[in-house]
Amino acid sequence: MEREDMPLGFAFRMALNEKAQENFSKMTDEEKRQVLDAARTISSKAQMQNLVDDLGKLS
Repeated sequence: MEREDMPLGFAFRMALNEKAQENFSKMTDEEKRQVLDAARTISSKAQMQNLVDDLGKLS
């Protein structure tokens, strides 16, 4: 999964959340694709923040 594949807002929010980065890096390629597909449908900063916050809460 290349960084160029990430929506800009998602990449920015991920850069600010180490736990979300850690959890995302542990995902399978399919799981990452699903998260990125969801991120591409988001239309507000608040929604993007919620997505990244949720990634940070995964065990």
